[in-house]
Amino acid sequence: MLNNFQIILIVGAALFFLIILYLFFKPLFTRKLIQNSLDSDTKFFIEEAKQRTFDLEYKPHNEFPDEQELIILNLISLDNSNFDMNQVITLLKNLDAKYVNGFFSFIEDGNEEIFRIASGINPGLIETDTNTHVLFLAMDLNTTKDPVLAFEKMLDCASNISDKLHASICNSDRAPLSKQMIEHLRSRAQQINHLKIMKNF
Repeated sequence: MLNNFQIILIVGAALFFLIILYLFFKPLFTRKLIQNSLDSDTKFFIEEAKQRTFDLEYKPHNEFPDEQELIILNLISLDNSNFDMNQVITLLKNLDAKYVNGFFSFIEDGNEEIFRIASGINPGLIETDTNTHVLFLAMDLNTTKDPVLAFEKMLDCASNISDKLHASICNSDRAPLSKQMIEHLRSRAQQINHLKIMKNF
């Protein structure tokens, strides 16, 4: 007959084993949920972003009139459910985003757009009746005054929103955003900033 101490040890060991299993399989489960959420839609708003839909208006300080240097992030619901759009709209307003023609824009000094947030599914509008489990963030480094600062603001915003909405931050290829990819994008922003400085000099 087991005494109380032995029962506690057995229960503790079983609980510890279940925790280890959870920590081991959680990343695999999360990646599966993200893949399922992507496979459920045949066409994402991101597919048109590099062509014309997110053709951000060029500003006077743009030195590259024939090119866009887009940074694109996606926020994808972890459980494949649509976002509560009232929550999304309230959150974006609290982050000081400006609502313009169905999209939310983050504005810097001089009333110039830093980056834009839209639904990740066509037609991309964010409205109270929008059904989407993907939010799309887009920035053109060539049209920002300070590409490095703009990228950091965009990344901070994406992190903030993902925490509140329980979403995964993904890159333009809809894969989870890695530290290596963040450093690559940051490096690209620094390169564009350096080119702007040299051009002005």
